[in-house]
Amino acid sequence: MRSVILTEVRVRLWKNFVDSGWVPIDRGVTCLVGKNESGKTAFLEALYRLKPAYKHNSSIDLDMDYPRWRKVEDARTKDLEKQEFIMARFALTQEETDMLSEVIGAPIPESTTVEVSRAYSGTRDYRIKIPEADAVKALLQSRDALKAFEHSRQIPSSLDDLFEVVKAKRHPSLRGIQRRTRILQELIRGNYEYSNELLTTLSRMLPTFFYFSDYSRLKGHIDLDRVLAKNPEELQDHERTARDLLDLVGVSGDDLTEARLERRIAELEAAAAEITRQVFRYWTQNRHLRVSLVTEPEIVRSPQGQEVVHRFLNIRLLDERHHVTTNFETRSSGFRWFFSFIVAFSPFKKRRDVIVLLDEPGLSLHGRAQADFLRFVEQELAPTNQVIYTTHSPFLVDPSKLERVRAVEDHTSVENPDSGAVVRADAFSRDRDTLFPLQAALGYDLAQNLIIGSSEHLVVEGTTDFIYLDTLSEYLKKRGRTGLDDRFTIVPVGGAQNIPTFVALLGAHLPVSALVDSSAKGMQRINHMIKEGLLEASRLVTISQVTGTPEADIEDLFRPEEYLMLYNGAFGASVSVSDLDGRGPIVKQIERHVGGRFEHGPPATYLLRNKIQILEKLSEETLSRFERLFELLNATIR
Repeated sequence: MRSVILTEVRVRLWKNFVDSGWVPIDRGVTCLVGKNESGKTAFLEALYRLKPAYKHNSSIDLDMDYPRWRKVEDARTKDLEKQEFIMARFALTQEETDMLSEVIGAPIPESTTVEVSRAYSGTRDYRIKIPEADAVKALLQSRDALKAFEHSRQIPSSLDDLFEVVKAKRHPSLRGIQRRTRILQELIRGNYEYSNELLTTLSRMLPTFFYFSDYSRLKGHIDLDRVLAKNPEELQDHERTARDLLDLVGVSGDDLTEARLERRIAELEAAAAEITRQVFRYWTQNRHLRVSLVTEPEIVRSPQGQEVVHRFLNIRLLDERHHVTTNFETRSSGFRWFFSFIVAFSPFKKRRDVIVLLDEPGLSLHGRAQADFLRFVEQELAPTNQVIYTTHSPFLVDPSKLERVRAVEDHTSVENPDSGAVVRADAFSRDRDTLFPLQAALGYDLAQNLIIGSSEHLVVEGTTDFIYLDTLSEYLKKRGRTGLDDRFTIVPVGGAQNIPTFVALLGAHLPVSALVDSSAKGMQRINHMIKEGLLEASRLVTISQVTGTPEADIEDLFRPEEYLMLYNGAFGASVSVSDLDGRGPIVKQIERHVGGRFEHGPPATYLLRNKIQILEKLSEETLSRFERLFELLNATIR
């Protein structure tokens, strides 16, 4: 069972924060999204210092951490050392309320929260917050109270009323309730004096914060003598991770420096097999790698200038595809980050009282690998530990869980220097850069569901083609005629020039058909794709196959006077067939007549808005052309 649950965080007068406001924290995973320099890292760093897992990277420096543009002026009016820079609220479990009840000597309701803060001086302050109505209910649940108020018509609703009623009854058995009522009154009013025992209990309840950033990545060449000799609190971030590696594989320094070769090899191979199993459970980018740990002596120069022999641990990766081993440092930065995090978090893996803070996790990972890491967070961390991470990558934003996203924005400006950074309680931001990863995540998710979730895909140039195909297909089907096969998802790609790119990206993995206008422009690349095997010739359909003319756009499937009905209705024009020269596609003819660039969208939109009236007016010639087109497209499906 988890320990206390972090519910809200507030950062004040810390780096670029003046006041973040109270930020709600999800019980599982919270994602902080914002552009560079918005304050995401500063938020995590302040929270980490509430109760850090390690002391070596948790210093509090008033000169460095206090907002510099306010420091001189604020120092004139208050003691900056007493300024609380981080505050957090926690919900309690039943186990913890029972523990507090025993220490305090009064019933603590489950709705009680604990507010913890830390000042620049380093001191930590605790405040127990109890809803008064729930405190009254908790007091009335005691056996003495139930008996005393058994026949009462009016039950006290406040602690003051309860105290006065119990006092008025003057019964010896109610003295305990009177005392407990007074305790809760003092707690709620802030007059209660916290004993050392209570402060110790609250300190033990407070979760530990584990912080991991890019600076914690392992090195591939580790000086064992240096790492094992140093005080753990003095280790640098990457050295701390190296120490965690030794603990994870379950071998001591003596094992790794063991003079007997066979024993040392056995220990290292067993350790390498264990860490391979853990890392590659979630690393799917290359499953052909195996971890290898090798020790070797090396001469180094001591601080006194003497040459001494140190034992070094080399982390190597065996690539089973190419039958070669390479040093850990030569692998991709994304893999080294993922590997290092697995190692660094291993000491806390079985602890439920740890909150994980990840600063820009897996930024160098490939998009698919970032999805692997997000799966790791959901499956391995979130069930037992709360996780708060920062990102500006769309692949680390789950579009199905936007309620756990918090937008971080820095509102500081020359005109308003005291605004500082803020953290919104939701993902709604007016800043386009802040919204970008959310928009990209939603767009990617939409594409996944629209495209990859479909059995067949019809690539068209734009939304105009989509409107004509969808509208006419629906109309023909209702009349028992041939429309577009229901297995098709129509995918507009924003122009003929984008069709080859789209087909190249997805055509090798998904069933794709393409509908293109019959013009020389763009056909050369499409024909090249057919030649290269990226698109089957049988899955390409051109408008000319229906019209029988060298050049044709989808608009040419309409009789000229019927398309002009759409054009005139959309633009409020009065162009007639006699105004056109009859040469080439109708769109080109209209362009030559009006003397300007033609817009394809408005006539299609006009059809969509007035389809009930317009569709009934279409000729058999037009309907037959669209029906023939649908027959050709349907025939491309295997």
